[in-house]
Amino acid sequence: MLTGSAPAGRPRWQINIVFVLISTTFIGAISATSGYLVPALAVATKETLGVSAAFIGYQVTLVFGFGGISSLISGGIVGRYGPCRVLQTALAMSAVGSLLYSVPDTRVVTIGSILIGFCYGMSHPAASVLLSRFGSPERMNFLFSFRQTSTALGAVLAGLLGPVLAAILDWQWAFYALAGFSIVIALAMNVVRPHWDDLADPNTAISAPWAGLKLIFRNKPLLGLCVMGFCLSVAQVGVLAFLVLFVVEEVGFTMTQGGFALSLINMLAVGSRIFWGWKADRVRNSLAVVVVMGAVTTVTILVFSMADSEWSKWQVFGIMAVLGLATFGWSGIVIANVVRRAESDKIAETVGGALGFFFSGAWVGPSAGSLILQFTGSYQYVFVFLAITACIATVMAGIAAFRIG
Repeated sequence: MLTGSAPAGRPRWQINIVFVLISTTFIGAISATSGYLVPALAVATKETLGVSAAFIGYQVTLVFGFGGISSLISGGIVGRYGPCRVLQTALAMSAVGSLLYSVPDTRVVTIGSILIGFCYGMSHPAASVLLSRFGSPERMNFLFSFRQTSTALGAVLAGLLGPVLAAILDWQWAFYALAGFSIVIALAMNVVRPHWDDLADPNTAISAPWAGLKLIFRNKPLLGLCVMGFCLSVAQVGVLAFLVLFVVEEVGFTMTQGGFALSLINMLAVGSRIFWGWKADRVRNSLAVVVVMGAVTTVTILVFSMADSEWSKWQVFGIMAVLGLATFGWSGIVIANVVRRAESDKIAETVGGALGFFFSGAWVGPSAGSLILQFTGSYQYVFVFLAITACIATVMAGIAAFRIG
């Protein structure tokens, strides 16, 4: 597997951890943008297709559901083809999926959602191998938290650029632009491939998609981390999936204001992930940081669920600012803890298995939320459900932190 150190004599910039960190974060942001354009353009999409809000919720479900499947699969193929080739393939899938999602046909859109999901899930195990190979162990929380800002950056780009292009041209143009950009970056990555994929072995056996899950189920601390991440993912993605629809349909925001709201929460998430990752490297027990974030998330989601048209815009933006600062900082810290507990030659498979849990949570959040919305007709019940899952994760993190301490 790709866990050895870099041979001497190679150019330094391609394997410098700063370059690797920024590059993998940027690539992850492109992949995430394709996934978050779906909820960011939910209002325009459902009007063009003539579908309900629940249909868009199910598209988000497909994106993250198949993201979990692809993370399991890609974890086993990194050793044979290398992390760079896996990342290039992910960008190519993003391009094709974006083009398909722009077609005004529900069946084609659904296929596009599936391909976008495959793209999103493939990038994480490959990036984890690169960071664990070229990074230092004492900075793992920071490195993985910084890399996880790619998700928030993707959501920021989706929330800012998507509605603007939809207003100026049409919502499909956001997907056209992303498809073209993804292809350009995938081709440009050939420059670093000899240095990132030098340990790839075409004779390496591709492990089964469930190999990472088997590693996790055999290790109780790993399993606990993954269930915790599952619950936090339910809350995080569930909030993002219904945020724009909620503030537009219930609070009185315009679609552009809703897109800005999505961008605000993720812009703050970028800084908070970096801060909490840095902080987690400097405290004795990094999971204690997750406890704090989980508790704040639980309370804030409950408060946000009470918003209505009588609330001022500043009140709503204030609550969303707290969500951005607390709700999204957990993933890098949890993944770093997973990497620390993984076998050195099984990092890609273990991270792929862990991401299977996280993406399952991302699948459950919008899916369960859509069902609750269909049966109750109330967004408030959706957010109460998400708050409960965040509370469960907080309790689990507290138990794990106590055991480690």
